Amino acid sequence: MPAPRKQSPSSPATSRTAVSPAVAARVRQLAAQAEHRRAIAEFRARRAADQQERINALLLETIAALASLLGAEHS
Repeated sequence: MPAPRKQSPSSPATSRTAVSPAVAARVRQLAAQAEHRRAIAEFRARRAADQQERINALLLETIAALASLLGAEHS
C-alpha cells in the first residue's frame, strides 16, 4: 500500500490554512478601506437627508408666509 502523498504548498487545501503575513495584511487593509468607504457613504447620506429636511422646513415656512400675505390682502 503506497504512503499518502504530502500536498504541495500551492495546493488549495494548504493555501486556505496558511496565509502569508503580507496577504493577511492586505486583507486587513482592504477591509479597513471598505469600512472607511461605508462610513463616508453613511455620512454623506445622513448629511443629504439633513439638508433635505432643512430645505423642506424652509419651504413650508415660505408657503405659510405667502399664504398669510395673500390672506391679509383678501381681508
